[in-house]
Amino acid sequence: MLKNIKKKFPLQYNICYENYIGLTKNPRWLLMRKVGRFPLGRLVKDFLPHRNEYFSQGFVNKSSTLFPGIDIDLVVNNLKENGFYLGLNLPKDIVNQIANFADSHACYGDYKPHLGFFYNQKEAAEKHYDQIFKLAGYFNTALLCPAIKKLQNDPILLAIAGKYLECNPVHLSNQLWWSFAGETTTFEKMKTFQMFHYDLDDYRFLKFFFYLTDVDALGGPHVCVRGSHNKKKLSHLLLPKCETDEEIIKYYQEKSLVTIYGKAGFGFAEDTFCFHKGTTPIAQDRLMLQVEFGTIDYNMQHDIRDPLILQTMINSQQ
Repeated sequence: MLKNIKKKFPLQYNICYENYIGLTKNPRWLLMRKVGRFPLGRLVKDFLPHRNEYFSQGFVNKSSTLFPGIDIDLVVNNLKENGFYLGLNLPKDIVNQIANFADSHACYGDYKPHLGFFYNQKEAAEKHYDQIFKLAGYFNTALLCPAIKKLQNDPILLAIAGKYLECNPVHLSNQLWWSFAGETTTFEKMKTFQMFHYDLDDYRFLKFFFYLTDVDALGGPHVCVRGSHNKKKLSHLLLPKCETDEEIIKYYQEKSLVTIYGKAGFGFAEDTFCFHKGTTPIAQDRLMLQVEFGTIDYNMQHDIRDPLILQTMINSQQ
């Protein structure tokens, strides 16, 4: 019955679920979710206890970064103006390490800890669990994958985040996930972030994305709306929800939509308070990594899970 309610009334369900989670787990997070979408509301962060001090860039040790040629000021200026910066390319060995991790560790359908399987078992897992998976993610990534841990602590990424956020950046999360190829319904697009939306993870936050598979027009490219982090229609602020392509184009114009292609290892920074979406992969599955920084850790974004609660198709058969 709950599944039917989610399908019939997804917006109402999401609002009720968010309120329930916020009130029972983290009221401060819920306050941010309610007021942080508004320009005046975002000033609340300046009055919160234990907020970060202003970030001083100082010396950045480029000898220990994976991105030695990156101009920090150029990245931050692009983020402020457009909401994104393209071209944070990963070394090939880091790409290979993360891809090998994804092959050798279980992922979890719809990010549910009880729906685990290995990537090469997807078809068998769908039969075993009697459901179709459009998305599957990994848990405990920084604990289990040194390459992801290195990215989380990379001095250039930290310097970009610090200068953009104007504080000492706080690491909020890593997310590594598969978007599986195939046609999707509108409801499935909403569930898998394949309709235009914007994020509210903090009063200010920044994400770094990296393709771990080649992404062309049929490979599920990411799309963002240039400048929409600085300007939104009032109705989009009052009632955040997934928007259709037609609604976004009508307000922001088609020329504002930026579709991001790239080979495995291609990366970009984005303030996902911008409208953005993933597109549905058609030709091949897409593996993507996200590393996020903000000003306050509400302990709501991370991928840390107790290994004892994680169930895979193998151990569920035992």
